[in-house]
Amino acid sequence: MMNRAQLTLMMLLLLLGAPAGAIVGCGGGSADVETQVTELPPADPAAVREFRAGNRLMSRGTNRAEQRAIRRFRQAVEIDPYLWEAFYNLGVLYRRRGEMREAITALAEARRIQPGAREPLLALAEVHYALGERDEASTLLEAFVDVDPDAVEARVAYATILRERGEYDDALEQAREALIRESSNADALVEIGRVYRAREQYDVADLVFRKALDLSEDDRERQATLHDDLGLVALARGDTQAAFLQFQEAIQLDAQNKSARMNQGSVLLQAGDYAGAQAHYEAVLTIDDGDLDARVALGICQRGQGDHRQARRSYEGVLDDAPNHPAALFNLAVLKAEFLDQRPASREYFERFLRVAPSDAPQREMAERYLREIPAAAPRRRGRGSSGGAG
Repeated sequence: MMNRAQLTLMMLLLLLGAPAGAIVGCGGGSADVETQVTELPPADPAAVREFRAGNRLMSRGTNRAEQRAIRRFRQAVEIDPYLWEAFYNLGVLYRRRGEMREAITALAEARRIQPGAREPLLALAEVHYALGERDEASTLLEAFVDVDPDAVEARVAYATILRERGEYDDALEQAREALIRESSNADALVEIGRVYRAREQYDVADLVFRKALDLSEDDRERQATLHDDLGLVALARGDTQAAFLQFQEAIQLDAQNKSARMNQGSVLLQAGDYAGAQAHYEAVLTIDDGDLDARVALGICQRGQGDHRQARRSYEGVLDDAPNHPAALFNLAVLKAEFLDQRPASREYFERFLRVAPSDAPQREMAERYLREIPAAAPRRRGRGSSGGAG
């Protein structure tokens, strides 16, 4: 019979190479965190067999194999409801497949059964983060770091959220504490570099990113991310050529790096190379066909090359999925006003854009100017034959 320690080790070995999310904890935003491992009954052999079968399927990475793995893990927890590792793997699979609420349910159950396990809590924080639920993720990570000060991974994840909130001093503190405990942690250096970039301290940010690059010789994906970060520093400095070269290096290291491709596309757009930019946006959509920003950018490329009909389809497709997407509304309005000879019809889209766009959006001034120039449609008169009139 396999004991719990052996089972956990098998699970961790299987998942060590699994793709990580943006950050890596419990449902409902609870701040109660334990690090003491709960002693559980020996695992049921039949459940372990289902668990092993699920692991083998999960490692294949195909859609069909993952569906079968989910069924195996469900069977495992029906046989042995204490098999928290199976609940954890269910959460990981649901997360991969975009089924976020199901992921939260499974990961919360894993954490309930084994509150001392770090993996379910970090995975829960990742799911909350991916859903935009920053408060829930932050609450979990802060509590976890309080009870386990040496949890470097959690500290770095917490630093990410703090930085995105603009709490730069606190983000630096968490990242530096992580480095004190693990001096070669490149992820902590990345967070420090991003804080300095946000503060417009570009020389320091560049230095920190290059230090992280030195620590990442064996990790091509992280190297690509760091070259992308260096490219953003160069862009902020106004050095477009240096930025282009950094983004190009990132793409050569990792062709699946969406951020580098989006940034390279932006550089090419600014240079008027619509065909070159389009190639990068199409590559992004090959990776993630639901990326709305890439679909809008593709429409801009199509418009720039004179394919106004396809550009309209691109913008309208985005608005079908996200009716209040500001960039799609603005670009469709401009397309109608300037390229499709539909100025009166563009007014509606400029108005919708102004209702949903952030107050500091740079396009607001242009949209307001268009609205001043485009007369509002005159109210329709009610004639004798109008509905509601005398028959």
